[in-house]
Amino acid sequence: MSRKSRNRKLSRRIVPASVQSVNSPVPDPAEQASILASMDGYSNAAAFLGADSPLISSGTYLRSGLTSDPQLLTTAYREFWLATRIIDTPAEDMTRAWYTLTGDIPDEDLEDLKRLEARHSVKQELTDALRWARLYGGCMALMVIRGDANRLDQPLDPDVLLPDCFQGLLVLDRAMGISPSLELETNLDDPDYGLPMYYTVDMSVGECSSMKIHHSRLLRFVGRELPRMEMVAENYWGASELEHIWDELQKRSATSANIAQLVFQANITTLKMSNFGDRMAMGTDTARNAVRNMISEENRFRTSYGIQLLSKDDSMENHSYSFAGLSDVYEAFMMDIAGAAEIPATKLFGRSPQGFQSTGESDLRNYYEMIAGLQERILRPALERLLPVMAISCWGFLPEDLGFVFNPLATETPQERAELVDKLSSSVIEAYKAGLISRESAVEELKARGEQYAVWNKIEAAKDPASVPEASDFPKEGDIPSFRGGGTTTPPCYWLRIRLVLGVVPSFPPFQTP
Repeated sequence: MSRKSRNRKLSRRIVPASVQSVNSPVPDPAEQASILASMDGYSNAAAFLGADSPLISSGTYLRSGLTSDPQLLTTAYREFWLATRIIDTPAEDMTRAWYTLTGDIPDEDLEDLKRLEARHSVKQELTDALRWARLYGGCMALMVIRGDANRLDQPLDPDVLLPDCFQGLLVLDRAMGISPSLELETNLDDPDYGLPMYYTVDMSVGECSSMKIHHSRLLRFVGRELPRMEMVAENYWGASELEHIWDELQKRSATSANIAQLVFQANITTLKMSNFGDRMAMGTDTARNAVRNMISEENRFRTSYGIQLLSKDDSMENHSYSFAGLSDVYEAFMMDIAGAAEIPATKLFGRSPQGFQSTGESDLRNYYEMIAGLQERILRPALERLLPVMAISCWGFLPEDLGFVFNPLATETPQERAELVDKLSSSVIEAYKAGLISRESAVEELKARGEQYAVWNKIEAAKDPASVPEASDFPKEGDIPSFRGGGTTTPPCYWLRIRLVLGVVPSFPPFQTP
């Protein structure tokens, strides 16, 4: 068949149905699907490229279901150091720099809150919750409130909390058998809208076999987020962070084991003996034992000085294995794992940056940006629910302007910190010198910019000289009628107020008798 006729046949086959004749035959669905498939993407049947390549088109993706096997996840976490680092490193970095409270809060109250956190190990408990959420795909932390042991199935009302009511966090991972309820939260203003209303936890401790807990008492952490339908299939949880990189972990483990096996075969010595096969196969046991004893004796007489005793017709050869190229293969698998885990290789494997003039700062900067995104998406909702409870328990009230910011993970040297603070402050100072802003506005701006770096937090606005009256503006003695009856003597209290405004040490004028 010529090329033109084949093209005409194909054009007739792909004519849209809307323009086909009524009497035209209806194409077979399978044939039409193959035609449409061939129209999408590159394909070369003669060269077996694209969709016509059996090696490429035969590949597919299968669901491993690793998240549904908590025992295997636990074993990998306990036995494989790389899996442990992939789970622990981001979780620990999310809480390493911690946070700084914002708002008009006295230093004494801040210290009280820090002592409350330290007493109940809040930072460590949240780190563990993040860690097990990454490992099992989900985890919860129960806010333990004094006197609410029998009211866990009721919503937590901050208005009825009492001082010293917060008793810490109880971390409950998904592997403990947390069962969500079929009833969902329907309040649009609730952060957990569309999620289960209650969670039943299988404790299996003493007489308490299970607990039904309202979602408002729980801090919810999810592993790798999934589409809505997949999340529902996973009982409103996410996927384990090891699931999508499991194949890469298997490749790296197999490669490492094979390289270790090659070490035992790095130097192979061969001994050529005449009629060795005949002696071992057709000889008697006495003959075979004689051959074994001879080989053992020759190996024993082999010394470190390079002397080897052999028979006249025997010969020995030494074969060394070359490991060239193995390091490149192993390096490629390491880079694949680091990319899949979203952790720089310098941090995941504890290695120095590779390449000419490479410092690894760009990789760490990208990693810190990823951690900052996880803090805002996962850790912030939990702290926004936890901090009001801790504030009421510690201070007895909830400040209206209570807020917090996450401290940056990147640490600067004292010189870099000083230069950064100088850059942040110089523009405000120049604007004040130019008369564009008032002194009070400059102070407020400096305090706002210095919150992240803990500078300018004690600065107070000094009185603006423009608001202080000049000396000529103050009344002179005799301008105000005397309060002692008759005359115009200025009372001492008036001069005291003026001297206090001007910053002069107060001194009273001499007492005058009427």
